[in-house]
Order: sequence, then C-alpha cells, then structure tokens
Amino acid sequence: MGSVNMLPSGGGPGPSPFQAPRRWRVAVLGAITCVLLAGCGQVQGAHPSTVGVRPVASPRPSPQYSPNGENEAPGPGIATYEVVSKKTARPKRVSEKSPFALCPVRGSGYVADDFGAPRYAGGYHPHQGNDIFAPQGTPIVTPFDGLAVRSPNLLGGNAVKVLGQFGYAYNAHLSAYGKTGPVRAGEIVGYVGNTGDALGGPPHNHFEWHPGGGPAIDPFPFLLKVCG
Repeated sequence: MGSVNMLPSGGGPGPSPFQAPRRWRVAVLGAITCVLLAGCGQVQGAHPSTVGVRPVASPRPSPQYSPNGENEAPGPGIATYEVVSKKTARPKRVSEKSPFALCPVRGSGYVADDFGAPRYAGGYHPHQGNDIFAPQGTPIVTPFDGLAVRSPNLLGGNAVKVLGQFGYAYNAHLSAYGKTGPVRAGEIVGYVGNTGDALGGPPHNHFEWHPGGGPAIDPFPFLLKVCG
C-alpha cells in the first residue's frame, strides 16, 4: 500500500498561525487572550456563578446596637393594637379611673401591651410602660393638663415627664423635645425617636403612667380609651 502524503501540495510544512492569513491570526490571538483573561476573572461572564450578580457590601450593624428588648420590635406573644390619633381629637374628661384626655402620640402607629416584658439594658428589669411605635418625628403630646419637665437619662435618652392632677406620665426615647413648663392637653412635648437604650431599634415612645406619683402601673387599659 502506498504512503499517504499528509503535507499540503508543495511538499513543505503548513503555515504557522503567524504566517496564516491576517483574519486567522486575529482569531487565534483573540482566543488565546480570552482564555488567559478568563482564568484571571477579567472577562465579564467568564464565571457562570457570577453572571448578572453585582457585588454588594455586607451591611454592618451599628457598633452601638445590641439587642436588649427596648430596641426591638414586640416579641412573640405581645399583643399590639393600632393607634390612630388626630390633631382634631377632642379631649376626654379625665378622672382617677380615666386619667388621659388624649392619646400621647399624635399620628398613626401601634401600641404594644408589653408592660412587665423583660428588658436587659443596665441589667435585667421588667418593662415599666407600653411602647407606642410610630414613624420617627411623630409628635408626642401631653395626655392631660399639667407641667412638662425634661428628664433625660441613660436608658430613656431624651425623656420628658408631664405632671398632672392624678399622677405623672413619662415619655422616653424622644428624637427631640417640644414645649416644657405649663402645658394643656394636646400640646407637643417631644417627638418620637429611638434615643437611649432604644438606639438602633424601631422608633417609639416608651410611655409610663405613675398614678399619684407612685410606682408605674400598666397604662394599656387607659391608652385603649384614647388611642383607638
């Protein structure tokens, strides 16, 4: 059987890539470049796992944030009720059994029935009020006629007390203060925020009721009468 001639006509070796026609050389060089760059991750879409994905910086929580109960939304088992309070609301008649003329937060939000819930900032202690959640900057108003006094502290942050006929109300975590001194029911004494141990959590008014100036009691039944 005769030998098979594998050489192209002319008897010499075939042309090298660099001796080939110009368009062939361009294609070969382009393929080599693509392979090299793809290996270094420089060609967009070279790695299927990253196609269409843009790198996003990982969110970093504030170094000052540490969950403590007061800077968190109400936990499981805590009932919440919608708050709807308007500027045009008419003050109710107050008495020892119904001490609030108006809802202490003017706007829309919800109140948590969380009196006695565990809190941990500054050491374990039961929650001494109800948290009224509302957007940052929502007005906080005095629920009765009285005397508004600023009372800032480590846990409550910006806080204000309103001393009235049947006891005093305490509002905490304010983003800013309003009027102080003699006030009438409905006047703005502050604005909803998350200062103090509520830092980093949802804005709310930590509201306490101290009848007769004594220890705090659950204000929830009284709030339902004026915040619905």
